[in-house]
Amino acid sequence: MKKIIAILAMVALVGGVAFAEASVSGHFIGTVNLVESSTADGAEMMGSAGKDRVRLEAQGSDEDGKFGGWFRVDGAHWSGNPVFAGHGWWKPIDQFLMRVGSNGGDGYYGKEGVTGWMFYQTVTDTGVAMGGDNVWGGTFYGGLGEGLDGSFNFRNAFYGGYGDDGLMLEIKPVEMFGLNIVLPYFEGGLVEDIFKDLLLQIDLNLDFGNIAFTYKGDASGASGGNAFLYAGIGAIENVALDIGLGLTLDGDVVKKAPLSVGLGAKVDISETFGLKARLGAGIPTDSDDKITRILFDVLPYFAINDSMTVFVSLGLGLVDVDGEAVVGIHFNPYIQVGSEWGPKFLAGIKVWQNYTYDGKDMGTGGDSFINWAIPIAINVGF
Repeated sequence: MKKIIAILAMVALVGGVAFAEASVSGHFIGTVNLVESSTADGAEMMGSAGKDRVRLEAQGSDEDGKFGGWFRVDGAHWSGNPVFAGHGWWKPIDQFLMRVGSNGGDGYYGKEGVTGWMFYQTVTDTGVAMGGDNVWGGTFYGGLGEGLDGSFNFRNAFYGGYGDDGLMLEIKPVEMFGLNIVLPYFEGGLVEDIFKDLLLQIDLNLDFGNIAFTYKGDASGASGGNAFLYAGIGAIENVALDIGLGLTLDGDVVKKAPLSVGLGAKVDISETFGLKARLGAGIPTDSDDKITRILFDVLPYFAINDSMTVFVSLGLGLVDVDGEAVVGIHFNPYIQVGSEWGPKFLAGIKVWQNYTYDGKDMGTGGDSFINWAIPIAINVGF
């Protein structure tokens, strides 16, 4: 890692000569689970820690703003291995931008407002909060038995963004209208299949908010792709409202995949008190799929002073399988000391109940139990 940092520093120095605007930044996240356990028989008091992020980034552009580049090295990453990412861009005119590469998985062109990662924001990356894009989806809804798949999260209804490498084209002839196209050439293969896998997004920025339609193709033939419709309403003072609709297209996949709808809101009630809430539902579209999926989260927050804020996350997940309920809940209060987007210390309590079906825990087949943990974290960048 030391060699990587030295190389990046040298590149930044050389780049400073070639580029009129250049910068280097870094980011570190360390999380400690002081204690974690459950009410399951035989459960013990455990502890753990991890470096969730050790990151160095550099970017620069020429003085005309027509060419630029960015790259990132993640020494600590969710995959367990260092990750190298980057892109270069060309903007010959204000109405057109071409990018080759990626932004390291964070995703371009996401349309989800506060319903995804932005629900907990940077706390998501530390693990002190329950989770960013889904909270319950995937982790708890899988494996309902009898071949049923209950997986569902908020990004079934909202497009979470394109995080892979690709050829990206942004066309914006007027301020209110944008067209975003991504062709995944880095996947290789037949050009026909590359175009079948394209991302196409129409982005309208209007006086009352943002309307966007996103289509992501699927060259594998498993479906006709996915379509998302998004409306972000900002016309009401101190209120942000997000509405999402997601659908898997074509043939048998439509019969087995639910129509997904989502609603999210952020309300600044006063200078010291606010609230976020989100609701997602997966609705059966065919008699072969008899599973209804519902997620609901609410996050009130209270500013104690300029540098300390208390958050209280409450959540409910429900799957209905032929009238039999699969239910789970969570309670996750935490405190943030520092700035919203800058360095911070975090401490919280996480309590969650595994989903139960006919009184059985879906993960182990045993009786349901309550999990709990006391995490702390430091999140700092420069």
